[in-house]
Parts: sequence; C-alpha cells; structure tokens
Amino acid sequence: MTAPIIYTSEHLRTDHKTTCVANDIFAALDKLHVEHRELKNTQDYWCRDYMPVMIYKDGTYAKFEYNPDYLVEDNKLRDYITNQQNTCKQLNLYAPMNMNIVFDGGNYVRCGNKVIMTDKIFSENPQWPTHYLIQHLQIALCADIILLPWDMEDPYGHADGMVADLGDGQILLNGCWKKQYAPFHRRLRKILDAHFNVEELPAWDGDKHSWCYINYLHVPGGILLPCLSENYDTKDDIAALKYFEQLFPDLEIIPIYSKSLIKGQYGGGALHCVTWEYIEKNDSSVPLTNSL
Repeated sequence: MTAPIIYTSEHLRTDHKTTCVANDIFAALDKLHVEHRELKNTQDYWCRDYMPVMIYKDGTYAKFEYNPDYLVEDNKLRDYITNQQNTCKQLNLYAPMNMNIVFDGGNYVRCGNKVIMTDKIFSENPQWPTHYLIQHLQIALCADIILLPWDMEDPYGHADGMVADLGDGQILLNGCWKKQYAPFHRRLRKILDAHFNVEELPAWDGDKHSWCYINYLHVPGGILLPCLSENYDTKDDIAALKYFEQLFPDLEIIPIYSKSLIKGQYGGGALHCVTWEYIEKNDSSVPLTNSL
C-alpha cells in the first residue's frame, strides 16, 4: 500500500495555543519518516471532522455535507464550519461517492469491512427514515454499520473518542465509562463483543481528561500518543505510555503533550482529531482499516 501523507490544518501551526503541539507532531512524523503537509482553506484545526473519509486503501474516499449541529446551532461558532469542497481543491482526491448527508469524520472508525459510528447520525439527518439511512451508509461506505449509543453528555457524538481499530477484528474500547457509567459501558460491550475482539483501555484514577489516550495517531512505524503533562510524568501519562508499549510492542511510542488540544477550540480532542490521512489513488482495492 502507498504510504499515507499526514495532513494537518494550517491553523494548527498558526494558532498560538497549538503551535507547540503542531511542531511536536511534525517532529515525530519526521522521526518516523512519514510525509506531512498542511491543508489550506480551512476554518479550524479539527481536520478529521471535515475531510472526506477513506473507504479503501487504494485512496478511494467518500465526501459528505459537513454541517455539524454543535457549530450550526451556536452563532459564535458558525464561522468555524469548513467548506469541504474548497479544502479538497488542493488535492488530487479520488472521491467518486458523495453521501449527500450530514456527516462528521470524527464519527467514523473503519475496522476492515465494518464502520463504527454513534447513533447521533440519526439526529443529524432526521429527514431520512432510519432503515434508508443505514442502507445508504452501507452502500456508500462499502461496509456493515455498527451503531453505538450516543453519550449525550458529549455534544459531538464522535466514535473516535470511544474506539480505535487494532486490526484483524480487534478494537480498543475507551474504558472511561466503566466506573461512573457502568450501564452505558455494558451496552457498549454488548454491542461490540458481538462483532469484535475487544481490548479495553483502562480507566485510570487520575486526571479527568485521561479519556484522551484513545485519540492517538497510528502511522507506519509508530504511535503518536497524546499526553497530559509536559514531561509525560503524571500517574496517568506513565501508565498510558507503559500500556501502549505493551499493546504495540513493534512500534515506537512517541508522547506528544496535547493539553492545548484536549482543552481546545470549542471543545476537546487530541491527535487523531487534528490529523487526516491522504493516500494517492492506485489500482488496488483492499478494504481499509485504520491500522496503517
């Protein structure tokens, strides 16, 4: 497979709060010999959300309407809505499918021939009958759709804050609900256990933002892991680094101090949220997984 190019929005580098994390991401990618570039014509640095989703490893993408309610319904935030078409003009992007539905790339976790998303997709597209919407998604994304319940305390409803693909039918589930929201956690496990082998990211007892570790970036040769302390020396950071070293023994784990993202622009996210993989079209047609 052609190696991915990792894109970030130019705003990640130019925003004074996130310049340092941008430079750290670039340095880590350089260390791993992963090419990286910047997207132009963007309105914020959460590029995962507004860029097309890849449906095949050959560089086949699907476009959608980026019009999220958490921006649309707040007059102060509407200016942050990026026009996907304008941003894609700089790319030689092969996107034969436009889903023509309101969608969000953060609510898309590809796991082989399955896609995990939250059921927030229904409230974003109320004009679609439920069964037609699911059928449309399955056809557009060439995948079975696995729906998780939306944690209503999270206005974004993003699946990439809940799970990550580990490849070969295995996923990583964020364990942050296990202690405080046990019924919700049980619902997640019941759904996911029916489709995947589930590895669970521990819910450590320290920083309330320890949910962020699930939002890592997996690139060839390494894992860029968001951390909560500048020296990666808090109890949670130390535990997370050790856990990911055991989970990915053949990859280099590179910690990135990400507090400015986790408490970032109109909400929080981490390294997966501010990056996007671009693969130039070739002749293969192998179903995509997020494990590059």
